[in-house]
Amino acid sequence: MKKISCIIVEDEIPAAEELKYILSEYEFLNVCAIAHDGENGFNIIKSQNPAVVFLDINMPIKNGIDLATDIKEFNSDIEIVFVTAYEEHALEAFEVAALDYILKPYDEKRIKNTINRIYNKLAKDPNTEITKTINKIINKLDNTQNAIQKIPCEYHGKIILIPLEDIFYCYTENEKIYVKTYNNKYFTNYTMNRLQKKSKFFRAHRSYLVNLDNIKELYSWFNGTYKLVMNDMETSEVPISRNNVKKLKEILGI
Repeated sequence: MKKISCIIVEDEIPAAEELKYILSEYEFLNVCAIAHDGENGFNIIKSQNPAVVFLDINMPIKNGIDLATDIKEFNSDIEIVFVTAYEEHALEAFEVAALDYILKPYDEKRIKNTINRIYNKLAKDPNTEITKTINKIINKLDNTQNAIQKIPCEYHGKIILIPLEDIFYCYTENEKIYVKTYNNKYFTNYTMNRLQKKSKFFRAHRSYLVNLDNIKELYSWFNGTYKLVMNDMETSEVPISRNNVKKLKEILGI
């Protein structure tokens, strides 16, 4: 089994060494580096591109929340596990799509639960025949110069190529990516970042990409956010994060 690469970013040296020791008990994990501040940590992460980063929040130079945002912008597939002594940052951790949030002092049983989540998500062999086939199609499409016109998806054991114009939105649910058409949804191996680059869909929210050609209406929701109402069978509603409202209004000319 290929080991899962991990990096620890923790400004307290004893805490970093303790966490490294705990993680070393799991043979499928490989702690390949430790950084003691956010800036150095980000440089290491960019050079090594690990699968998982265990990240403190209160650190010098760059705090953990800001670093997590930078990590997700660099590579959204990197899993973030916060390790902190403070409960009050849990909502912020959720907003940057952290895999887990562990409180200090370390509880080995609690960490074991986190490691199980990492194992289930990253270490189990995903290479079913249909997944292999979809990945081959994706890689072939990625190597073409022209923007793709269809997204390969899985549906009831079959591979279906969904035309971009038939897609209303793409979204994340239970750590999987789905493509929503007028009356159905399909699983895809594309990440949200890859879908955005290939389709040019609008990033309404961290968890949603929207085909603006298939919007029915939008309305003000709360605290500066909006919701899009899609023109699909269910008239689905898609949230727009506050940071993206201005950008959408500029695109729509409103």
